Order: sequence, then structure tokens, then C-alpha cells
Amino acid sequence: MNSVIHLNNQDDKSLRQKAFRKQFADNLNTALDSRGAIPTGYGRVTAVAELFGVSQNTAANWLHGDGVPELARLPEIAETLNTTVEQLVVGAQSTGAHAIDESYTVVDIHGGDEDEAHALYMLPEALREMGLPRGVTAMRISADDMDPYLRPNDLVFYDPRVARINANGVYLLSMQDTLVVRRVQRVLAGIHLICDNERFGSEVVSEDALAEKGIRVVGYVVGRLLVGR
Repeated sequence: MNSVIHLNNQDDKSLRQKAFRKQFADNLNTALDSRGAIPTGYGRVTAVAELFGVSQNTAANWLHGDGVPELARLPEIAETLNTTVEQLVVGAQSTGAHAIDESYTVVDIHGGDEDEAHALYMLPEALREMGLPRGVTAMRISADDMDPYLRPNDLVFYDPRVARINANGVYLLSMQDTLVVRRVQRVLAGIHLICDNERFGSEVVSEDALAEKGIRVVGYVVGRLLVGR
């Protein structure tokens, strides 16, 4: 596990932000060294500016710890440099560079089969603005069975601490080892699992039969990110 450096003066945001920018610059330069064919000095500034389509002033800020990229650009930068967002932000275990602003929250993002995962780093203010609690996880949608509520490439945020159907709502379920989103309603006959897309069938399952059918609750849906809408 990566260690975290906590600065003593918790109220000094300027110091924390400076430490975070410096950490990112160190990790970025390490990734550039590993990639190879990237010069040092001013030549590195020019190379980074061309590589990521930014001004030389912006590239210099990234490299010298005077600024950081927008959050949405981190996955692209990591992929280009054959590294991960975590290594860019936190640092590899072997480098000894592990300082990160402790106010950042990590949101894991995975696909429907959980074989591919990414990390999204967000400030608590951003979580609060979106109405999301700490500890949420996100899944990228690939199917259209919940259209129009969710469409392919949308993100659904869920609370993995919820492992039972305690109330009506939208849940992330594992059904025979496949992750699906379903609108859940309690009815006299049991649990009504609803697909918003009428082309897909809904079903009513008794609570006792949930486990027999290989259905378990993975989490309770607390938010959505709708792409292109």
C-alpha cells in the first residue's frame, strides 16, 4: 500500500496544493524517463507540449510543479506514457514518491465484467456537489437494458456497502456472475426486477429464490454520469 504524507498544518491549503503539484511533476518526469526518447531541459518542455497538444507554458508548469492537468486528461496522459493514473498522482512504490493531497478521494471505475478498472481522483467538494457519498464505486455501462435511464458509455455510481435490498430503488446486481443495473420494487410476490427498456423482460423473484438464481446485491445506485446528454 502506498504511504501518504500528511502535512502538519491542515488549514494551509496552499502548502498541500504545492506538495501535490510537486509530487505530480516528479511522477510525470519519471514516466517520461521510462518512456524514452524524451529529452531533458527545455527540450522536454517542447516535447511534452507537442505530445499532449498544450502550450509550452502549460507543459513547463506540469514539469516543474507549478500546475497540474485537468482531471479528465489524466487517463489520456497515463495511456500515452504507458503508466497508470495512480502512478502519475501517487507514485510507484519503488520511487519513494508517495505524497498526495490527502483531501483527494479515489473512485474506482470498472466495466460490467470487472476485468478492467481505472481510478478517478476527486476532491470531496466535487463529491458533495454531485451528491455522492465517500466510498462510492463507478461502473461504465455497456448495455442498453436500462435505456433511457442509462445508456452505453454512461457511468453509474453505487455504494458497495449496501448488500441487501432494504428499500425500493435502483441497484447494481450480480446475476449469474454478470453485473446489471435493475430498478427494484418490493411487491406481494417478492422482488420485482425491472428493466427500463421495454425490449427487455422484467421478472419477479421471491426473496428466498434470489440466492438460488445466483442473484446478489453489489451496491445501491446513488448517481449517474450521462455521457453526451
